Amino acid sequence: MPLRFGLLKALNAKVMLLAVLSAVILSNTPSQASQKLAARERILVNAMEYPWSTIGRLNAAGRAHCTGAMVSERHVLTAAHCIYDAKTGRWLAPQELHFIAGYQHDQYKIHSKIKSYKKSSRYKPKNEASARNTETDWALLELADPIGTQTGWLKLDALDRSVRSRLKTGQARLITSGYRAGAPNAQTVDFNCQAPKKFKGNDGIAHQCFLQNGDSGSPLLLYDKSAFSIVGINVIGLSADNRGINDYVGALNARRFHPQQGKDDVKSGIGKLGFLWDKGAYPAPGSEVSTSPEQTIAALLSRQGYLVGKPRNATLDTITAAENRFKKAKKIPASHTSLLLLGDLILSLK
Repeated sequence: MPLRFGLLKALNAKVMLLAVLSAVILSNTPSQASQKLAARERILVNAMEYPWSTIGRLNAAGRAHCTGAMVSERHVLTAAHCIYDAKTGRWLAPQELHFIAGYQHDQYKIHSKIKSYKKSSRYKPKNEASARNTETDWALLELADPIGTQTGWLKLDALDRSVRSRLKTGQARLITSGYRAGAPNAQTVDFNCQAPKKFKGNDGIAHQCFLQNGDSGSPLLLYDKSAFSIVGINVIGLSADNRGINDYVGALNARRFHPQQGKDDVKSGIGKLGFLWDKGAYPAPGSEVSTSPEQTIAALLSRQGYLVGKPRNATLDTITAAENRFKKAKKIPASHTSLLLLGDLILSLK
């Protein structure tokens, strides 16, 4: 079941992006060197730490995988093309799908079979390059087990004018995280996403995060006002040549799922789904998932020069000292929790 990242390669890919997504044109195309650097700079995180615990690997019939995100205690949002088997020309049955959270280096403790799923009736997998298909490339999986109580989950949010303004001024940040082909057994995060430059319509978002096969269905995350949310589903990668590197990534705008303003294919397929727009949830007390993302904090402290040596080899005292140096340099209150400190580090990245 081939995934769609990197599959649509043509000289008119930039034009195709507008036709497919009705989204945005970015003013600058990244160079091959910068994209290779982006691949190396995706940070390995601990998938058993929130918020990364809300993102998991979707295994499909033992032949391929995508990424998905928890949006309730029993629901995972991903791309529709992830549950279609192009080799056999059929939609996979729910029992052929398996969602794994907290997955890192072949170890996982939180997982569930799929009870059922919903998708747009307008999505036609044999015509994947059409505008309608890309705009309807979503699937909502219902899990057999309520693992969201262990992982936590994220709400959906709108990438509206006020958010775009905060992105431009560095008060908010776009992030992607998933199980890319280059590191299929570990979750890695791209903190270097560039904010979209121009918007045309509300169905798509074009951005320049580094994504590969396996990242399909992963959430386009927003860190804003001290909280993480989902503003899009990464569904397609576009390249202008055969380098195997995406110049652009197309994300389906989460606004389509708004209970009042959402699209008809969503309302007819799965109803209003107001829970998607409620507050997200932290892992429940007693969960093995930590709400202190220490591994990510150490990695970001190292990237910014506050922590010397390899982050994974650093002692707790060394990390604490680095945190204090960062807080002092950025005039951050000593009382900030680990999650708030993670946000401070994300917003301080250049």
